[in-house]
Amino acid sequence: MPNLTKFKKTLFLLILLIIFSFYFFEIDNIFTIQFLKENNALLIKHISENFISSIISFYLIFFIFIFFFLPMTSIMVVFSSYLFGTLPTIFLSLLIVTSGGLSNVFLLKKLTFEKIFKKAERFAKRIKTKIHGNEIQYLILLRFIPMPYIIQNAILVLLNTSRTKFIISTILGVSPYMVIYSLAGFKLKELINLNNEIRMEDVLNYENFLIIGLFILLIFLSIYLKKKIK
Repeated sequence: MPNLTKFKKTLFLLILLIIFSFYFFEIDNIFTIQFLKENNALLIKHISENFISSIISFYLIFFIFIFFFLPMTSIMVVFSSYLFGTLPTIFLSLLIVTSGGLSNVFLLKKLTFEKIFKKAERFAKRIKTKIHGNEIQYLILLRFIPMPYIIQNAILVLLNTSRTKFIISTILGVSPYMVIYSLAGFKLKELINLNNEIRMEDVLNYENFLIIGLFILLIFLSIYLKKKIK
């Protein structure tokens, strides 16, 4: 037990150190539109000459960001689409976000804050009772809510969600966002190549987010019909 406690403390300090270093050394400044504009030709040339090693390195960094709870998911998807294309980005981002989410669950369980979890246990049981029979639909709805990925994963840990349901709800729940941000990366590359002035509304088509609203309505409809049939 003392060794386990020491491991938890070391792991917790390591996560804090990584997060602090990320912002203190301004690593986040690399992942900006300005950086892409200034280094566009160099990046494209490097990737065309080293495509496989570039994509492996990029997604390894992407996984590390998720592993250490850094809120970079949407930015990394946009950058990936810009650098590697839309279709590879959708598939690989889904893979990394899902596997990274599972690593979050592992870490959160290792770093269990017993007092918090005990206080939330009764609340979690109440929720599980209410969503029983429609758990997968509600978990997908949770993924649709625009909140930090780590908070979503913490909720799933509290609900003691099975690995299978975690994977299914994550893939189905984040897929629309992967498509939207991948299209944004494609549009960003187009604008940079044309050397146009770039505004956020030119990159992100906010009408696409209506698709997520439609998915939410369909899920609520399926829950309603399921209850009616019963």
